[in-house]
Amino acid sequence: MRKMLKVTALIGLLTLYVCVRAGAQGSGKGSGTPVEGTVEATGKLVKVMAAGAETTGWAMQFEDEVSFGGKGTHTIEVDGDVKKLGKLENKKVTAKGAIVHRSGVESKDRMVFVVQKIKEWKAPQGERPSNY
Repeated sequence: MRKMLKVTALIGLLTLYVCVRAGAQGSGKGSGTPVEGTVEATGKLVKVMAAGAETTGWAMQFEDEVSFGGKGTHTIEVDGDVKKLGKLENKKVTAKGAIVHRSGVESKDRMVFVVQKIKEWKAPQGERPSNY
């Protein structure tokens, strides 16, 4: 009987350990499962808010649907240098970085664009208005 209780307690502790480890994955900054390779995207950088504070506070909006890792979207959450993002707020930007998946309590799985380089988008010479 005691041996059975010890085995049950050991299995319970192992299960608890596995659950805690699985819950910790994807909860820290920069963590998550990346989409393979570096991504470059162009869109409007906007400030966002969400209930429960499960957001970086920034998002990139696209004119047309864009696919990252097989999922189509018009908006993706952005994580990067807050000062640089603040200077580019509400402007059309081009950014390079990696796509990672993060999870939280309210949003079980969300894609985040972790920006390494970002700059204001400049229209090609032929598309610029005469007073540009």
